[in-house]
Amino acid sequence: MPPFDINLEKTTIAENIIEIEPALNALESMFLVSNAHDQPGIHEWIAKTRASMTSDEFFRHKLVLIGLHYSIMPTTAETTFEAYLAKLEKTSPSMLRERLLNAYSGIYFTEEARKGANQPVNWDEVLSSAENYVKFLRSRFGEKLMDEDIEIRAYDYVIDPAALKQLVTGHIRWFWKNHLQAEWTRVRPMLEESARAFNKLNLSAMTRADQIKFVTGKEIEEDQWGGQYETAGRLIFVPNAHLGPYIHKSIIGDNFYIHFGAHTPEGSDEKIPELDRSEIVSRLSPLADSTRLQILHLIIEKGEMRSQEIMEATNLSQPSVSRYLSQLTATSYLQERRKNGAKVYIASKDSIEKTLKAVTDFLLGS
Repeated sequence: MPPFDINLEKTTIAENIIEIEPALNALESMFLVSNAHDQPGIHEWIAKTRASMTSDEFFRHKLVLIGLHYSIMPTTAETTFEAYLAKLEKTSPSMLRERLLNAYSGIYFTEEARKGANQPVNWDEVLSSAENYVKFLRSRFGEKLMDEDIEIRAYDYVIDPAALKQLVTGHIRWFWKNHLQAEWTRVRPMLEESARAFNKLNLSAMTRADQIKFVTGKEIEEDQWGGQYETAGRLIFVPNAHLGPYIHKSIIGDNFYIHFGAHTPEGSDEKIPELDRSEIVSRLSPLADSTRLQILHLIIEKGEMRSQEIMEATNLSQPSVSRYLSQLTATSYLQERRKNGAKVYIASKDSIEKTLKAVTDFLLGS
């Protein structure tokens, strides 16, 4: 049952906190195609779509969705993807570039960037060469989040706003027509059912952190996302058909959006077979790997383990263990804790039990 008090009947008129947000939803799926390698639990449509693209098409997709990402983000909520695309095509090239650069001005993922927070960026210097542009982005995002080949190519478009607009609008329209439109038609009813099931509940008495935990199943750290979800005008949840066990965030104006894998509320008597099947596949996928299963079993046996101990027990390299631990943590089968200054991993028996119950309920009936 849900770990919070929930009013099943709405006694007052309140804004829905679950919305399907067609534009944001579609862009989230497009982003997954560009950036969802090696993530267990992501819907198979993502991998199939990626595999159907030529190498040139996929590079162009990454260029638009990663290298020019902030230029294509909606500035207002749109009722249809077509409305979003029409507005994008009416936006001037200079404005698209301005959105991108303004977003970069406010990103401080690295210690170097945080030291210079709120200092104006000398864009003439940054944009004077591809080398300077990549150096600037590396100082903001860090090495791990950088794809240098993509950013070097993106630079050619950043210094030519007309070409930037032609690229992003042309590619997004192409991807929508050839890949996403039919899929959106298929999944939209399912997403609407998920939103309807959640919006039947009155979650207004919960704190925002508790709302996030209830809707997504994820514990939120106090400083996660810089606490922006607490200060936003509205917190809105967007169910996505392809995201599986992961959560992502978007910010538009004063609204903070959290994308989550579409499902029905815990404890709900709503039965949506396609949603239930998708959730089970999402839950089982992280366990359908011998090494991940071995690591999870080891941690359950020991109670808790550090990554070094797992490396010694499995004879795996540090990068491999780090990847597996990251996957199991992202999918909620493991939890990270600090103990005597070191990071330890603990199995989430609750997540395991929920997976087993979901399978049992679906196959045998609750």
